[in-house]
Amino acid sequence: MNRRNDRAGLVPEEAPGGIRMTSLTQTEGNESAHEPLSRQLERLLRGRSEQPLTANGLLAATGGRGGWLVMVLLALPFVAWVSVPGLSTVAGPMIAILALRMSSGRVPRLPARLGERPLHPRTRQAILTGGLRVCRWIEKVIRPRRTRWIRRPWARRFHGWLIAFLAMLMALPLPSPPFFGSNTLPSYAIILLAFSLMEEDGWMIWAAYLMSVVAIGYFVALGGLVLWHLSEWMDLLLRLLWWAG
Repeated sequence: MNRRNDRAGLVPEEAPGGIRMTSLTQTEGNESAHEPLSRQLERLLRGRSEQPLTANGLLAATGGRGGWLVMVLLALPFVAWVSVPGLSTVAGPMIAILALRMSSGRVPRLPARLGERPLHPRTRQAILTGGLRVCRWIEKVIRPRRTRWIRRPWARRFHGWLIAFLAMLMALPLPSPPFFGSNTLPSYAIILLAFSLMEEDGWMIWAAYLMSVVAIGYFVALGGLVLWHLSEWMDLLLRLLWWAG
């Protein structure tokens, strides 16, 4: 009896009615589901150092929170105020597609053109160096403080569209100098939203909303500044044309 149980990968577990057998794979799966996100990301990134790392590969390798995990993974390279040039134009649409699919209740997966594309080694290094530190800091304060409204369909759709909008702002091809924060502010909002929704933290999500307002306000102010300068230049050009005529 004991040999059969060992071969089957079963372990005894005490229960009110006696002893029942639990699968080792089931136990390991439960432990993986509660594994800290930073540790899970580091294990996946370091464990696949010799293999090409793709977003769809990560979605397949992770459990039910794989969509949130990949969103965090794609946003982590931008937590530094100076990020890898050109990377946001790829990562932003990927996050937006995942967010919209999850908002409609569909399986989180990316089109092959994006999802099967290997992540650049510099992206992996940026995540392992600075990105994971941000994850560990957030994990210290975030907890499963469940609120029913987060799980409602309207809330799921709202959060999906909000993350998609922030991801497209992050994807704008604005160079870090002089536009510092154009990638960083949306990335922080996306990371906080993904963490809060994954852990169902009804308190932390208000910090995510605040960060979202800051990020959107930054782009509104930036757009207003650009329009003001354009109007000044147009006024100067019209004056020069008038004097020349």
